[in-house]
Amino acid sequence: MSINPDRNYGQLLTAAVARRSRAVQNIVYNSTPLTAILMDQNRIRTKRAGGPELRIPVQFDKLTAQWFTGYDKIEITPKELLNSAVFPWSRVVSPFSLNGTEMLFTGGEEEIIDLMEFYLNTAEQGVKEEFETSLVGDGTAAGGRQMIGLGGAIPVLPNTGIYGGIDRASVANWRTSTFNIVSGDVAGYTTWDSTTVRPIIDRIALARSRNGRYAKLLIADALAYEPIASSFVAHQRIVSERSERLGRLGFSGLTYITPAGPVDIVAAGGIGNVMPANTVFGIDEEGLSIWEFPNQSFVPFHPGNGLRPINQDAIAQGIVWSGQLVLENPLFSYRIRTTS
Repeated sequence: MSINPDRNYGQLLTAAVARRSRAVQNIVYNSTPLTAILMDQNRIRTKRAGGPELRIPVQFDKLTAQWFTGYDKIEITPKELLNSAVFPWSRVVSPFSLNGTEMLFTGGEEEIIDLMEFYLNTAEQGVKEEFETSLVGDGTAAGGRQMIGLGGAIPVLPNTGIYGGIDRASVANWRTSTFNIVSGDVAGYTTWDSTTVRPIIDRIALARSRNGRYAKLLIADALAYEPIASSFVAHQRIVSERSERLGRLGFSGLTYITPAGPVDIVAAGGIGNVMPANTVFGIDEEGLSIWEFPNQSFVPFHPGNGLRPINQDAIAQGIVWSGQLVLENPLFSYRIRTTS
């Protein structure tokens, strides 16, 4: 038996996959506060030239200014200011297949569309869930093929490991920060509860800020979020441009004024949640981007109707994404561990 030769069938499959792939990008990126904010701030970027790896220029040092008068000698010391962080491209696909019998017994345009919609809905959900899982992963899953998420970008131990091909142990400017509350990393506090969370956040926000730059988004798991919510009374839940942005993007959260400036605090939870327990990520949105490989942003995996195996009466198709999450400036981002 051969695959359904109906040309209308093939045209509908091609059109359905192409149409759905355009929508999947928005569906995936709008599914979490982090990716929705990155998309809103144009931090979803496409690399103009693909290549076998993603190279991102990184500033490791700065030039210093000097006071002088008269014939004072001005010191000019050569400094390497820029280098490249190098990341592998991570690729994820949500595949499906249709065999000739399924297609043969699906007659009429409406039934064809229903069948396509079912498979495309499933592919969409699969790639969305896998992408969300990878956002907080460390890139070691699937034999190291997974996207390097916040687990690798903002690790528990910031002075160890390789990130972007750069050794954090030897390059201090390439490290984020970790604050273990129980260990006393924030002076004067060893517990995370409704009486301590706000002064702890105040201390950390100010300590990890410079010239108006700081982590403006805090993502907390359910256990870490509960004391934060309990610490606010009604009149402290302010409405600001940032909190209105969260609402516009479809999320609820708290906006809190720290000594460094306002921060959005959102909870990560729900069915299938993979956020580390007792953890808060402080994220500098300006230093974080999602880079996409050219023409690989949730597009059909195979061209046209799909791939037909030479020894099977079937068609294979799917939705694929290729890219990487990159923390381009680690200085202002941090992780809070609320228990030991």
